Order: sequence, then C-alpha cells, then structure tokens
Amino acid sequence: MAHNLSRRRLLQGMGILSLGAMCNSLFPARALAADQMAENGFLTVSQFLVSRPVGPMLGQRYYDALNRHNAEFTHQLSSLQAVLQQHNFAHVDDFLAAFGADNPDWKTAKRIISAWYTGVVGDGSDLELIAYADAMMYLPTKDILVVPTYGGGPFYWAVTQDGKVATTGEGA
Repeated sequence: MAHNLSRRRLLQGMGILSLGAMCNSLFPARALAADQMAENGFLTVSQFLVSRPVGPMLGQRYYDALNRHNAEFTHQLSSLQAVLQQHNFAHVDDFLAAFGADNPDWKTAKRIISAWYTGVVGDGSDLELIAYADAMMYLPTKDILVVPTYGGGPFYWAVTQDGKVATTGEGA
C-alpha cells in the first residue's frame, strides 16, 4: 500500500505538533499546577483515594482550600502519603478497612475524598465551594442526568453576620 504524503498533510501535521508544543507556554498555570501537585504528592494520593484520574488545576484549588481550612493539612498529607507507600494498598477500600475512623490518616483521607466528591471544603458554616458541576458525586449519572442548578439547598447563598456562609435556615 503506497502512502502519499501531500504537502497539505505535512503542513497540517506540523501545525498540530507546533500547537501541541505551545500548549504549556500558552497555559503556564496548568503546567505550574501540575509541577506543584507532583512535588507535594496531593494528586497521587487523591487519585488513589478516589480511584480515578484527577486534574492538576482542580487539584491545586482543593489543595489550597484544604490548607486554608486546616493549618496542619500539609503535615497530615505527608503522614497519609507515608502510610500509603509503606503498606502499598491495592485499593482505597483496603486502606479504609485497615484503619478505624479514629485514625488521623483515615480522617485526612476522608477529608480529601469528601472534597473531591462534594466539591466543598470546610465544615459547618465555614464551607468553601471549590467545584460544582465538576464534583465527582455527579459522575455516575453524568451521561443521563443534568447537574442540578441549585447549590447547597435553601439559603445557601445567604451570609451570616460574621461573613460566613449560612447553612439551611441559618441567618437567612
């Protein structure tokens, strides 16, 4: 079978390769986020905990929010990462079964899983919305249902006197 390489096909191929090479220079925030996430291990730990690939841009936002809401998060992440490397669990369920809910590493894992699945970081009236439509809780039905257009329920957008987000019915 003869392959005819026309000048048009050659130029198209070179254009696609050039565009691909420029992507990191066009979107330096994406490349920087990927580098930072690789250094601190958050993406690797997150991918293990949620059992699916995660993106560096959203990962950076979750990581920053988890640090804002918990000054010890970086240390807790390092501890969790060390435990995961030491035991070499095959699946997140094996990790969760090996440790009880009172274990600090289990609590850190739960916080990370909760953030990725709900799209929210924080507790009580100190919630911070990181991702709405990209929250993993919508993945199982993404191909058949539209992501709901409402937030965390009634009065979710309301703010209390001290500037915290109100939960249902609080200070709205």
